[in-house]
Amino acid sequence: MKLRGRHVVLSLVLFVFGFLGSYSFQITKEHAQIVQMSEQEWEKDFFYRQQLIQMEEKNRKLQEKVDNYRKDINQLEQAFGDDEAKIKTLVNEKKKLQMITGELPIQGSGIKLSLKDSAYIPSEENVNQYIVHDRHVQLVINELYSAGAKAIAINGQRIYKDSFVNCVGPVISVDGNQYPAPFEIEAIGDPESLQTSLELTNGVVDILVNDNIEVKLETMERVQMDAKIS
Repeated sequence: MKLRGRHVVLSLVLFVFGFLGSYSFQITKEHAQIVQMSEQEWEKDFFYRQQLIQMEEKNRKLQEKVDNYRKDINQLEQAFGDDEAKIKTLVNEKKKLQMITGELPIQGSGIKLSLKDSAYIPSEENVNQYIVHDRHVQLVINELYSAGAKAIAINGQRIYKDSFVNCVGPVISVDGNQYPAPFEIEAIGDPESLQTSLELTNGVVDILVNDNIEVKLETMERVQMDAKIS
């Protein structure tokens, strides 16, 4: 009985040690698998991190290129804008010159000066002393240009730098076209400056009146002149 009891105890001890050994092996195996999976996960994480770092570096370089391109575009737009403004200014200046030279129609405020032969001519006087002559018209034109007139017309016909005005009997010839009195001289420019210049003491208007010419001067809000016919 004692011998059998010892066998039972020994068998029980061996069973316990076997069970513990088996359990310990299983735990060790599972732990090794866990460690191995963690290393794989770490390697993947490291790989992805490297990829992310490389992508971020590429994005940074691309962003730098984009910023540089944007600066270049802004500079080009600024240059184009400046050129466009310069071109616009030049075009406007060209149009102004074309209007002054008669290549384009022109309009603006100004004055109108009407010259007329004297209504009363004494029988004993020389009639030539009471009518408008080309020198009277030329005197007015010169004064208007000196006062800053941009354009001048006589009876609707524009005057240019190469125009000529002369008397042909009772009419005035402007570039070969004849006009009877009254002679209406229109000028585009600052109305106040033009009027003041003509009405100076001993100025143009005084000279005309002293020469027995009937003068009528008025300011105009709008004076329009056609372009020169080629």
